[in-house]
Amino acid sequence: MDFEIKEAYYLHITQRCCKFCAMKKLILISIFSIFIFIVFPAEANVFVQNQERSGFNEPDRFELNIYPNPTETGRITLEMNNEEIQEIRLINITGKEVLLRKMEFGTPKYLLSLENIPNGIYFVRVKTTGNKTVVKKLVVASR
Repeated sequence: MDFEIKEAYYLHITQRCCKFCAMKKLILISIFSIFIFIVFPAEANVFVQNQERSGFNEPDRFELNIYPNPTETGRITLEMNNEEIQEIRLINITGKEVLLRKMEFGTPKYLLSLENIPNGIYFVRVKTTGNKTVVKKLVVASR
């Protein structure tokens, strides 16, 4: 039997979480805790390339924890496991920066007040003293 490839889809996956279901032509990718579903036509040929090796059982060397999330208290704690926080930016869902905190000296843990921040979904962008950046989603719920 001969097959003709009409269209092929190539994806270069560099994120740690990528699941591929060949039967349904569905890919689930997690980027910054936001899930993206990519659905392909049934007749599509899909090839997933992963050129970056990462161990799923290895602990992250560079991780930001935010709690409580979602928050109802008006305060959150940001904590890095192997880096120090130098700068915190809070960005709303439209991309507008609504809060900026710069530290004179880096700290592995920071208590951030969210007074006057309306309810909604935000992105917390943290820059470290090692000049690395990490972004996490934050939900501010009704207080």
